[in-house]
Amino acid sequence: AGGTVRNFRAGSPYYPNVLPGKRLNLRVVYNAVIYDIFTGYVTDYKPGWQSPNSGKGAIMRVSAVGLIGNLARLLLNDGTGFSAELSGTRVGNVLDKLSANIGRDLVGAGQSTIIASGAQVNVNALDHLNAVQQTELGYIFEAGDGDLQYHDRLTRSASPYTVSQATFSDTPGNSRYVEMELEYGDDYIYNDVRITRSGGTEQVVTDATSQTNYGKRSLSRTGLLMNSDIWAQSQADYLLSRYKDPLLRVRSIKITPDANPTVLWPKVLGLDIGSRITLQLAQAVINKDYNIEGISHDWDSRTNNWQTKWQLSDAAAIIATAKLSSGYIGNTGAVYSTVRAS
Repeated sequence: AGGTVRNFRAGSPYYPNVLPGKRLNLRVVYNAVIYDIFTGYVTDYKPGWQSPNSGKGAIMRVSAVGLIGNLARLLLNDGTGFSAELSGTRVGNVLDKLSANIGRDLVGAGQSTIIASGAQVNVNALDHLNAVQQTELGYIFEAGDGDLQYHDRLTRSASPYTVSQATFSDTPGNSRYVEMELEYGDDYIYNDVRITRSGGTEQVVTDATSQTNYGKRSLSRTGLLMNSDIWAQSQADYLLSRYKDPLLRVRSIKITPDANPTVLWPKVLGLDIGSRITLQLAQAVINKDYNIEGISHDWDSRTNNWQTKWQLSDAAAIIATAKLSSGYIGNTGAVYSTVRAS
């Protein structure tokens, strides 16, 4: 009354903890195994009502974001800043600015030395981590249990990421997908690549044949944090070699686990970002390995229909980059992978 917002009724078992910012965990139990599919923090509660056949039913719509959403709201203010350090160390130090209690699995110490930051004034933490990720060409993401994961560019060239965990096919007798999204367009054609590190000189590489065939298409990355223009040049060379020509890309697949429950449910619930799978499509002569880069689950409670969608990247890109960094001065002798590989 009088405009006061109540923390919902005191008789609720959740009272008085129905508050924005509370940690939320979604789990699925299949065959007595518990799977964490999302852990995050509540951003909004929206009370509402639905009208079934008789009367009104109260419902609560809850929105939440993962840890990365909280990092997007954190500003780094430090008169000293960070020292020069490997990328994995930098990721951990940024997380400590949010909370030393954050769960984390920093796989690989990092292969690139990230330059010292100097004094920081209102530097967005997520923007800084994105610069670290792009410099390393690694991966920062959240696991289902809410822990922040970091893979440096060597991680996916080693076990268990070198072994396919499942094969999905359009032929009988195999695990089936219900939809495959293919792409053969110009979104990822770049033939004028420009990489600039903080305090460095812009490194430019071009491909005349690609520019003749598709027109000049530029890719620019600035403010990267590597400690050498040589490394910036290597990154430019790699990106040009990868994106100067169009490729048939598998962007995603969708799976309905109830089509083969004992086989598919453990896969859609157990595989995580970075997991390697094999895809086959007979009429397009596709038989390749891919890494999972994004996961979404869609469940209709009325029909009990569950569908999982995996965003994918070509696993061969990691192998293709193995030769790139051997001549780089200052790295630790690494395989080169890519951020959000396409």
